[in-house]
Amino acid sequence: MSVRRFVPTLAGILACALPAIAGGAELPDLERGRALYENHCVVCHTSKVHRRIPQLPLSMEDLRYVVTVWVRNEGLRWSRDEIEDVVHYLDRTHYRFEK
Repeated sequence: MSVRRFVPTLAGILACALPAIAGGAELPDLERGRALYENHCVVCHTSKVHRRIPQLPLSMEDLRYVVTVWVRNEGLRWSRDEIEDVVHYLDRTHYRFEK
């Protein structure tokens, strides 16, 4: 097989595969996470709660758990994507667990 035939074939394979890979996992939306947090969470507490000692949560899994519990306790009907957006927002602005 010549290189000229291989390059278009590889490009075709990648063109088909990338949307399928990307479609399976949406990236968190930082702006939507901020908006959800500001509209539903800061009513009861300020950002000081994220600076307490000892720090809670201790990991992304803990943070995801805490957000999920509060969403349920407050009767919010957030999707998994919305919960992930808030988790991502809190991680980026307060915790910095993900590297």
